[in-house]
Amino acid sequence: MRSFCLLAVIVAIVNVVVAGPNAAGLAYLAENAKKPGVISLASGLQYKVLNKGAGAFHPTVDSKCTCHYHGTLVDGSVFDSSVERGSPIDFSPNQVIKGWTEAMQLMVEGDKWELYISSDLAYGDRGSPPKIGGGDTLVFTIEMITIQGDKVPAITCDAATRENCNEKELKYIDKKNSGTADDLKKELGRLRAMTGGKMKPELIDWIFRRIRILEGLSAAAERTEL
Repeated sequence: MRSFCLLAVIVAIVNVVVAGPNAAGLAYLAENAKKPGVISLASGLQYKVLNKGAGAFHPTVDSKCTCHYHGTLVDGSVFDSSVERGSPIDFSPNQVIKGWTEAMQLMVEGDKWELYISSDLAYGDRGSPPKIGGGDTLVFTIEMITIQGDKVPAITCDAATRENCNEKELKYIDKKNSGTADDLKKELGRLRAMTGGKMKPELIDWIFRRIRILEGLSAAAERTEL
């Protein structure tokens, strides 16, 4: 079972084919997005905070982390679980599927999240046989136990309320508030494309702070339109 984990999760980063989720996955994600506590990010990743950790830092993209996880298909079938094996494993955000890469860099020590990951952020059309089929949407519970490597200060700025934002973040909010919804979307896409690059921790930190701000502004704009 452990060999399946190492092959299917860590090696997946080089084997993913970008594709859309199958019909079951699309239906699941559409309904799941309406549930209380579920947060939908611009990338398509959905997550729900099960436990909020007390950590004050996020891992950088190449920082080794000790995590526990439990993975199922949308029908509840378990395909891999460090929890069931009783042993957490170590990996960095840039060693795993895209959905995990994004989520892990937003987590702090002690966080326990449930992730809902479409196939384009997971294993694409190829899947990961024999347990994960092409186009499958995956559900993971992931717990961030320890960040072993480089860290950046946790992002606490709320773009909508302007609470817990530093001066630099407030200036960025004021600047982007004057833009259109399309402007926000384009800038969000540009910044997301930069997250996998090798940069100094402080530069990565500012990218993710801007991404979080843009997500907040975009979500507020959508609520206004409704």
